Amino acid sequence: MRVVVTSPFAAEAFAKILRDVEVVPAPVLRLEPVDVDADAVRIAVAESDVVIFVSGRSAYRLRELGVVLNLAGKAVGTAEGRKGAVMIRNAFGVEPQLVANTSEELADLVVRCGVATLFHHGERAEALARRLHSTCARVHEFYTYRSEPDEEVLRSLTRGDVYVFFSATAAELVASRRPDVLKDAVAVAAGPAVAATLERYGVKPLSPPGGRIAEVALYVRSLLEELSHGLR
Repeated sequence: MRVVVTSPFAAEAFAKILRDVEVVPAPVLRLEPVDVDADAVRIAVAESDVVIFVSGRSAYRLRELGVVLNLAGKAVGTAEGRKGAVMIRNAFGVEPQLVANTSEELADLVVRCGVATLFHHGERAEALARRLHSTCARVHEFYTYRSEPDEEVLRSLTRGDVYVFFSATAAELVASRRPDVLKDAVAVAAGPAVAATLERYGVKPLSPPGGRIAEVALYVRSLLEELSHGLR
């Protein structure tokens, strides 16, 4: 069986867990680093009581740009699980208190906020941004990376038994521009926003119970066992 993984960061983990399965990396989005206004970032963070890095890579990118932040006493969060928490600690020396595996899960953890700074990763974390704007008096939003379609990867997409999506933007790209590859495949959506995007294009995805890469890979392994026995 063939599993197509559209996240550039997940394919290696899938290959380790699905050892007897053909895992095809298909990163339909490429992340392009962008410059940020360092002074604007420092001012925003200084007045914020909540600071969110959707991905720990955003913290690393800021350090690459020479941005030094004092996060002591602030509620710091990430939607990249323990991996993201470690990256933030390495970059800025603080342990995040709000740690989730998807931006939707992280949104549920924000219950109190005066001013927030939100660092997106590639695409806008819509559910998280909505929660912050409804909870906080003011929200500063920054991008350290932007997602861009990889046209060559899109053109060369192959059919698979299972297509795995971790990004709503990636899901929209494939569903809108290459619906042919999803016609006979089982789509797996990591997160409600990803599932909702696929459903808008008439694709009915399956959703694993958790959004961590390892959790999704284990879910797909169980799914493949069921498929191989003709249960789906």
